[in-house]
Amino acid sequence: MKPDADSGADTLSALIDRLAHLLPAQGPISIFIHHNTLHAFEHLPFEDAVERAAERLGREPFLPESRYRNKLASGRILARDVEALLIEQLGPRRDQGVAGVGARLDLWRAVVLHGMPEVKGRELAWLLEETDALSRFRTDIAANARSALTALRELDDRVDEERRAVVRLWSACLAAVAKAGPAPAPERRVPVRHRDLLLETCRIDTDAWIHPPLIRFLAGYLDQGLAHWAVPERGRGIHGCFLEIYRTSLAAQCGPWARTLPRLVAEDHAASRTALDSIVNSLRHLGVTEAEWPDYLSAELLALRGWAGIVRQIEERPDRVPARDITVTLRGYLAIRLLFERAAIEHAIRELSFKGSPSELRVWLRKRLAPSSPATPDERAWPLFHVAQLCGLDTSIVEQWTARHVSAIEGDLQELDDVRRRRILHQAFERAIRHRLYDALIQHARPHATPTPLFQAIFCLDEREESFRRHLEEVEPDCETFSAPGFFSVAMYHKGASDAHPRPLCPVAIRPDHFVAEIEPGSEGLSERLTEGSRRLQRRAAGFLGYNVHLGSQLPVRGALLMTAFGWLALVPLVLRVVFPWLSSRWQRMQDTSTAARTRLQLERVDTTPPVGRHSGFTVREMADIVRRMLDDTGISKRLSPLVLILGHGSISLNNPHESAHDCGACGGGRGGPNARAFAQMANHPAVRQILAAGGLALDEHVWFVGAQRNTCNNEVEFFDEDLIPDWCRSLYQQAVDAIEATRRREAHERCRRFDAAPLWYPPLAALAHVQSRAADLAQPRPEYGHATNAFCIIGRRERTRGLFLDRRAFLVSYDPLRDDRGEILKRIMAAVVPVVAGISLEYYFSYVDPTGYGCGTKLPHNVTSLLGVMDGAQSDLRTGLPWQMVEIHEPTRLAIVVEGTRDRLLSVVHGNADIDRLVRNRWIWLACLDQESSALWELGAGGFVRYIPAHPLASVAGESAAWYQGKRGFLPPVAIVPRPANGVDARNERAGSSA
Repeated sequence: MKPDADSGADTLSALIDRLAHLLPAQGPISIFIHHNTLHAFEHLPFEDAVERAAERLGREPFLPESRYRNKLASGRILARDVEALLIEQLGPRRDQGVAGVGARLDLWRAVVLHGMPEVKGRELAWLLEETDALSRFRTDIAANARSALTALRELDDRVDEERRAVVRLWSACLAAVAKAGPAPAPERRVPVRHRDLLLETCRIDTDAWIHPPLIRFLAGYLDQGLAHWAVPERGRGIHGCFLEIYRTSLAAQCGPWARTLPRLVAEDHAASRTALDSIVNSLRHLGVTEAEWPDYLSAELLALRGWAGIVRQIEERPDRVPARDITVTLRGYLAIRLLFERAAIEHAIRELSFKGSPSELRVWLRKRLAPSSPATPDERAWPLFHVAQLCGLDTSIVEQWTARHVSAIEGDLQELDDVRRRRILHQAFERAIRHRLYDALIQHARPHATPTPLFQAIFCLDEREESFRRHLEEVEPDCETFSAPGFFSVAMYHKGASDAHPRPLCPVAIRPDHFVAEIEPGSEGLSERLTEGSRRLQRRAAGFLGYNVHLGSQLPVRGALLMTAFGWLALVPLVLRVVFPWLSSRWQRMQDTSTAARTRLQLERVDTTPPVGRHSGFTVREMADIVRRMLDDTGISKRLSPLVLILGHGSISLNNPHESAHDCGACGGGRGGPNARAFAQMANHPAVRQILAAGGLALDEHVWFVGAQRNTCNNEVEFFDEDLIPDWCRSLYQQAVDAIEATRRREAHERCRRFDAAPLWYPPLAALAHVQSRAADLAQPRPEYGHATNAFCIIGRRERTRGLFLDRRAFLVSYDPLRDDRGEILKRIMAAVVPVVAGISLEYYFSYVDPTGYGCGTKLPHNVTSLLGVMDGAQSDLRTGLPWQMVEIHEPTRLAIVVEGTRDRLLSVVHGNADIDRLVRNRWIWLACLDQESSALWELGAGGFVRYIPAHPLASVAGESAAWYQGKRGFLPPVAIVPRPANGVDARNERAGSSA
C-alpha cells in the first residue's frame, strides 16, 4: 500500500472508532447490560443531548405534549414548578414586554401551561373549515384571559355574537401577518447518502434491497448456536468470510439488484484488500470525498444500528458471548455493507437510465430535490390567534399590531416551540417527583437502632429489594438489613454445574481475572455416591434427549418423524404451561428438587488453566481483601450479628427473551446468587478469618454467613450450603427462614397491585401464587416489571430510610458516613454504584419516551435470532432497548441520587471521578447531599449546592405497608410507616389518605 493510502486507512480507522460511539452498547440478550442509550452524547447537557440525538437519530426527546398535559390535569405536574423553571430560565428577560401582549413570563407561562395546537397544511385547513375553531373561543385558558373573553359573551348571549367575535379576531391575525410580509422559506437539509436522495426524489429504497441478504449473512455469521449449520469460512473473519461466499455467481441470486455483486466482491478478493482498503475503495467509487466520510459512514452505520452495535460489542467484549472463536470487526461490517450498497446503486442507475457513474449520481439527484416552502398566511396567523386568546387580548389590540409586533411574537414562539415546551414540562415533572423524596428524607423521624440484631441480611441495592427489605423489617423488627452492589465485591467468571459456558458476574466496566466453577464433590458413603450418580445420569439423559429433539425438530425428515411419534407428548406440558401455569411451576420445582445434587464452589486457587480469565479461583489473601472491603463498605464490620444472610437476586421466567434484563445489573446482567454464595463461603473460611484477625478485623467464631438468591419474578428464595451451617446456628437460621417466608408473601402482595390481572382484594398467599404463575406462564408477556419504577438512589445509613414507604422506586446503598472521614469508602461505593444505577435509569427513560425508536417495541412480534437479540418478525434490524411490556408502568425521570455525608466530601468524590462528574455536571442524574448530623438537604445545581426547603408534609400510616398501598394501582408518594397504636385504631393517618 502507498504511504498516502496508509494515512487514509489510519484516518478511517480512527473515524470508525469514533463513530462507533453512536451505536447501541447493548451486548447479547443473554447477558443484558443496562446502559445509557445516548452514551455518545454525554458530553452535552441532558436536554441538549436528547434534542441533538432526536435530530440525528430521528427519535423523540421527550414525551408527547399531550401526555404532559394529562399529568398537569392529574396533579403530577404542578403549575408552581413550571413558573419556577420559567423564572430561572428566562432570567432578567422575564419582565420584558412582548409586542404589547404582556411580560415575557406571562406569555411563556400561558403557552406552556395551556398549549399551542401545532397544525399546518391540510390539517389546518380542515380544522378551520370543519370544526368550531372559528366559532368559539378556547375554554381551557387561564382565568385572567377568560374574564376578558367572558365580557364579550355578556354583551349578548347569542352564539352568533361569539362566532362573529372569533372571526373578527382571526381576521385581525391574518391582517397582522399580511403587514409582516412574506415568511422566509426554511433551510432544507440535503441528505448525504445515495439511498436517501434516491428515496426522496425517485421513491427507490436501496436499503429495502440490501438489508434482507445482509441481515441473513450477519445472523448466520454471528450465530451463537441457534443455527443447525455453521457458516463456512468463519475463521477468515467477517470480511474474509463474506468474500469467499459472495464472490461466486450464486451471490447474484440475492435479487435483481445484485447482478454486479459477484464482480465487485471478486475484485476485492483478487486485490487482497483488507476491510479498510475495501471501504476506501468503495467510498471512492461512490464519489464520497474524505470530508464527507464522517457524515456518510455514520449514516451507513445507523441504517442498521442494532446489527452494527452488536458487531461492535462482540469486537470489544468477546468474553460476553459463548462462541468466542468469532473474529468480527466493525470495519469488516462496513466493508460488506458498502459492497452491497455499490451493487444496489449500480442497479438503481440502470433503472433511472442515468448516463453517469455512481460517483456522479448524488450531484444529479440533488438538483431534483423539491425546494422547501414558506409558511402560508393561515399557518402564521394560527399561533397568533391562540396567543391573543391565551393572553386575553381584545381584537382592537390585535388590529393595531405592526410587522414589528408580529416579528417579536413569532420570535418568542419560535424559541418556545413544541420541543421547548415539552422540555419545560418534563423538567417540572421531574422536579415534582424528586421534591417529594426530599420532603420525606428531611421530615422522616429516624427510628432507634436495634442494639443487638437477631440477624442481619445484606441485599443487592436493586430497587426491587426496597419493598422486600421493608416487609422483612416489619415481619421481624429485630433484624437489620443492608444493601450493596449485588456482585458483593466478587468479580468472577462463573460456570454452574449445568452451564455450557462460563459467564462474567460483575459490573460491565470490570473484566474479571478469576474463574470459579460449581462442582459436585465426591460423596463418602456408597448410598450417597449411588444417589448422586443416578441424579447425574438423569440430568445427562435429559440434556441429551432435549438437545437431539431440538436438533431433530429443525430437520425436515427427522422433524416429521418426531412430531408423528412423540408430538402428542408435548401437548400435556404445553396445556399445563398455558392453562395451569401455577401447577406447571409446582411440578417443575418438584422435578428440580428430585434431581438436585449437592454442589460447592471451587473458590480456592488451583494450578490449572481456566477456560476464560487468568486464574482458576482466588488466593486466601484475595478472599480476605474481598471480605474486608465488603464489610467495611456496608459499615457493619464491627457490629456483626451471629447470622448474616447474603442475598443476591435474579429473575427466572418462561418464554421471556429479555429475562436477563431483569437480572442483577451489578452482575452484568447475570444472577447474583453465585456471588452471594461465594462471599459467604469466603467469609466462613478459617484461613480467611485468620488473615482478617491479623489485620484487626476479628470475626467471632459464633458469626456465620449464609448465601442465598431471590428470584424477583416468583419470589422464591434459595439458600446455599445449608448443610454446612453449624448446629449452634440452626435455630436462629430457621427463624430467619421463617421471616423470609412471610416476607415473600407480603412482598408479592405489594407487587400484585401493579398487575391489572391481579384483583386488588387478593390476600398475600394468593398474591404469591399469582406471581409464581406469571413466571411459569408460557403466554405471559409481563412476568414482572423489573426496574420499571426506579426514580431514586439513596446512599446512606438505613436509619434514614427505615420505616419509609418508597414504593419500590429507590436503589438503597448502605454507607456509614461517620466511619469515612477521608471519603475513601464513598469513593469506592459511588464508582461501583453510579454507573450501574444511572445506566438502568436512563435505559428505562429512553425506552419509555420512544418505545419503538430507543426501545424495541412490543414483545408480540419478536423472534430470537442467533441467540444475540430479537427481531420483529422473520427479519428486521436487531431491536435494542427494552420492550414496551417492561416499561409501560414506568415514569420517565432522571435518577435523583441522595448521598448522606458532607458536601465537601461529596464534591471531592464527584470531581475525582471523570465519568460521574460528567453525568452530574451535565444533569444526566440529579445529586443531593443529606447532612450526616442533621436533616438538612442540599441539591447540587449549576452554581453549587442549594438548600432545599420542604414543600409537602410527610404523611404517616399506622401499622404496616399494606395499610397504605392496599386497593391502589398507581404510584404512591412516600409516607412514614409507624407502629400501630396499642388500642389498634387509626389504621392510617387522615393526612396520608388525602395525599393519595
